[in-house]
Amino acid sequence: MPVSACAPRGELAISLLGGFALRVGTDRFALPMHSRRVLAYLCLDKNSEPDCDRGLLAERLWPDATVDRSRASLRTALWRIRQASPVLVHSGGGRVRLADGVAVDVHEFRRSAERVLAEQRDCARDRARLLARTTDLLPGWDETWLLLAREQLRQLRLHALEVEARRLAERGRYPEAIDVMLAVVAEEPLRESAQAALIEAHLCEGNVVEARRQFTHFAELLWTELGIRPSPRLCGRVGAVPAPPRSVDRQVALGGRVLLPRMGA
Repeated sequence: MPVSACAPRGELAISLLGGFALRVGTDRFALPMHSRRVLAYLCLDKNSEPDCDRGLLAERLWPDATVDRSRASLRTALWRIRQASPVLVHSGGGRVRLADGVAVDVHEFRRSAERVLAEQRDCARDRARLLARTTDLLPGWDETWLLLAREQLRQLRLHALEVEARRLAERGRYPEAIDVMLAVVAEEPLRESAQAALIEAHLCEGNVVEARRQFTHFAELLWTELGIRPSPRLCGRVGAVPAPPRSVDRQVALGGRVLLPRMGA
């Protein structure tokens, strides 16, 4: 729907996960790229600060432009945003902020992860939300200021799911814990803490073979990708004995012990 000066004052919602979208009431509004960048920055910045210095915002979004040019671009972007909704962004006193009533999917995603980390009870709904939603923040955007936000969101999700899986395992709900950790290691197969939680859940359930199979797969992948071996603690948990660093071999099972790939001399 084209941007209109007569846009309705309905519920305001911005999506950043999986791509940018702005909704006012039931209508979806198309904005030019410079306006989308302003809204995206303000959404992410609101996690740590209630508002943003106007000059800093212009400098961050148009780093290669002169001061006058970057501030002119910001004024134009804010004008276009106000055409979609006059209450979407507030500015004054040299500060700019996203309105408090705007629903942002990243904010809700973070709240779900934080509840999982903070609560001691089962967080089934939040767990399902973390498993179902992508953390691909504004795919296709190559903004430098997005790099940290992307990594923070990814780490928060993975950490929350690991905590929830361990919590489930402690309560004897091993199938649920294994399902959660399988999703995590599928996304980040080299994450040892996730692999360890998955292996631990298999062991607690009494499935030693599954635990060793998972360990062997992880050890081979770790060696192939990074040339390193699992931590001694994880090796000891499954009774694996690291081989001395001599030559590169595939892992072999010998006498009930799993020998890791041997590093070159």
